[in-house]
Amino acid sequence: MYKAGYITVIGKPNAGKSTLVNKLVGFKVAITTPKPQTTRFNIKGIVTNKNSQMIFIDTPGVHTPKHKMGHYMMKGVKSAIDTVDLIVYLVDASKPTIDSANEEIMKNIASLNKKVILAINKIDKIEKEKILKIITIYDEYMRKVGGKFVEIVPISVYKEDGLDILTKLIEKYLPESEKIYQDDDLTDITEKELIEEIVREKALNNLDEEVPHNLTVEVIKFKKRKGIDKKKIYDIDVDIICSKASHKGIIIGKDGAMLKKIGTQARADIEEILDDKVNLKIWVKVRENWQEDEMYVKNIKNKF
Repeated sequence: MYKAGYITVIGKPNAGKSTLVNKLVGFKVAITTPKPQTTRFNIKGIVTNKNSQMIFIDTPGVHTPKHKMGHYMMKGVKSAIDTVDLIVYLVDASKPTIDSANEEIMKNIASLNKKVILAINKIDKIEKEKILKIITIYDEYMRKVGGKFVEIVPISVYKEDGLDILTKLIEKYLPESEKIYQDDDLTDITEKELIEEIVREKALNNLDEEVPHNLTVEVIKFKKRKGIDKKKIYDIDVDIICSKASHKGIIIGKDGAMLKKIGTQARADIEEILDDKVNLKIWVKVRENWQEDEMYVKNIKNKF
């Protein structure tokens, strides 16, 4: 009896959704940073074993959109919730209070006829005796709004604690099905898209709070050739696009130091993914208010 199906991982920004998907897949399919709204679009991570094929959908953190890009992000979350076989609702144990965002998430999933597993993450950051209280708080509120969790599991993605239990519970609730993807498929996004996300990740991790959310990344050249030593090398040109002229200088940094730092970190990750040498060049361009440009945002969205 083989099982296969789609699992969406939802939760507030910074709950650890992308890190969880990466850990379960065993491959970096989604970028991770300490900043909220790192994930912009639904990204699939595929886990295939002898018993099942689990297709995880990493979604943007649920938030109130402030621009067209934000609205597309939330449409993606709704689409992921509506079409999957199972929902993993990930919450942060270090922030145990149910706020309005948590309430909205639970109201939405309670209104659907979906199986929901509550995964309480970051249990390594709290005292063990507090876990039961958090479980009770979430379970009672979910029942109050007319829903229920089929399972509740405490985990620590960082410590890889409880992930084996979570995996077995997910398999338990998947439908009987043949494989949907090939055995060696790990994600549905292309190498170019992975590169764009990696460069954006390094920018998010190195720049001040205001700048990263106003930038996007585009690969404008992606070519493979043989180097002098006859080994393969990739020539990759990338544009970092920001929405304000004042941000361009910040991204480049004094004497180009910040851009060099972003490029060095990105190249290391890209070489690991491609398993070949990479000649990476990055430029910074200004496209004012690109997040409000509907056609431009749609083009970015459609790549994912």
